[in-house]
Amino acid sequence: MKRIYRQSHIVDFMAVLMQFTRVKINWAYFSDDPPDLKRASWAFPLAGWLVGLLSGGLGQILIIVGLPILLSCTLATAFCIYLSGAYHEDGLADMADGFGAGGDGEKISNIIHDSRLGTYGVSALSLAIIVRILLISSLVENDFWIFVIMGASLAVGKGFIIINRRIFPVSEFAGQAAVTFLGNNIRQVICLLIWFLPCLLIFSPLQLASGFILSLLVSLWCGFKAKHYLGGITGDILGATAFLTELAFLLGVLLMI
Repeated sequence: MKRIYRQSHIVDFMAVLMQFTRVKINWAYFSDDPPDLKRASWAFPLAGWLVGLLSGGLGQILIIVGLPILLSCTLATAFCIYLSGAYHEDGLADMADGFGAGGDGEKISNIIHDSRLGTYGVSALSLAIIVRILLISSLVENDFWIFVIMGASLAVGKGFIIINRRIFPVSEFAGQAAVTFLGNNIRQVICLLIWFLPCLLIFSPLQLASGFILSLLVSLWCGFKAKHYLGGITGDILGATAFLTELAFLLGVLLMI
């Protein structure tokens, strides 16, 4: 009988944690083969839920002990960035630098892959983090639990990685990571259900619809922009899509309160 920690669903989840978080995992303990993100794509939202629940849980504790909501949300967001290794934040900054500078696809790709951070990247990232904190704190002030909000929004972002990877072509400038994780249709359906079903218990249908529609519009904007400038999506574009759809979902929910 296969050891429980070597069951395929456990191995998939560990692969996703390695991809999207700073969690240190002894991969050889779980599998003798390299991580397979294509097979593990169904578990993408699980990483979002986990990071959101942990970082939001910290924020919830801080609120309970008496810290102001805004400060608690700021510290929870900082912990979230730490846990995720600023994975999607990096993609947003790179996309802003590349699209902001403009030019042909090769020039934009070179800017995106430049490790130095430019003015557009700093501006976009700073504003996005501020907006995230304000959106989370506004929802907490309207009686939502912070760990639920953060878990749901981060899961949304991971789900839209899969959606945009399905809809848009891959750019010739994309690295291998952008083209290898698209699993079969069943795995993609499972991926979206992992995000969607818990949200049915948390948000009203109107809030959920508003959040999803805004997220979809933002994801399509990212995809079409990438197709225009780069001929398709890249790993950084997908990371930026994840971050921006998180914000769009939170805004959509807030608008329907």
